[in-house]
Amino acid sequence: MKKRPVIITIFALTLLFGCSKDDVNTVILRQVEYQLTSVDGSGVTGKATFTEDANKTTEILIELTGTSTKIHPAYLHYNTAAEGGPKAMTLKVCECSVGHTVVSKLDDGTPITYDGLLKLDGHIGIHKSPSEIGTLVATANIGANAQQ
Repeated sequence: MKKRPVIITIFALTLLFGCSKDDVNTVILRQVEYQLTSVDGSGVTGKATFTEDANKTTEILIELTGTSTKIHPAYLHYNTAAEGGPKAMTLKVCECSVGHTVVSKLDDGTPITYDGLLKLDGHIGIHKSPSEIGTLVATANIGANAQQ
């Protein structure tokens, strides 16, 4: 009987302090999805989802299909996918088919927001591997180029 108050206290403290802020679901205010298409018959496709949450945090989630657990570097490039272009932003690598990046600035330090991404003259490039960075396996036009 003397253990019961200790157990109840431990349980109450676990409930009170056991959840971090990371465990709280964030409200998504806006979201746009771009379909990644295979390049040169690679078989890699997927989607890139851009979101803005209630805290005005912008995130890019890349989910690949048709690939293994390989690591695929991912970048936002300027221009359309057909034109190609220099890197605008280095994204988190896609590992085990998923990459998640919190966005705040381009590689040159220029701040960028969700609205800025929607206006960007750019595309996403998914590359074969860190050692084969010159080989694209999937792309998607984004922002101003999304309809091209």
